[in-house]
Amino acid sequence: MISVRREFENMSVKEVEEKLKEELASRGYKAVLELTPSDIVKDKLREDMPIYRILYICNPKDFYNMTKVDYDIGSFAPCPVLIYEKDGKAYISLSVCEEVVDILKEPFEKVKEAIMAV
Repeated sequence: MISVRREFENMSVKEVEEKLKEELASRGYKAVLELTPSDIVKDKLREDMPIYRILYICNPKDFYNMTKVDYDIGSFAPCPVLIYEKDGKAYISLSVCEEVVDILKEPFEKVKEAIMAV
């Protein structure tokens, strides 16, 4: 697994997410689906946990081109980016399975650049 993770001590999860979306947009990417598993845990299990968000990041042209290489790429793309709070700090995390690194290399690098620019 190839991963990138950033820690933010002076920004909230909301601030980190807003900044990441701006950086992604400047690179032609956007969140096409957003989930908040921490809300699902609260609703279904009645357990509190710090905010945990998953943004599925996509550039439609890149996705289309990746399907030409491997039509099953949809198991890994759009790229899931985690934004969460742990121990009072905000984090962004992105991981890519080594088996698909060659196919996802360019989108991974662009999303990584956006994460590093936050």
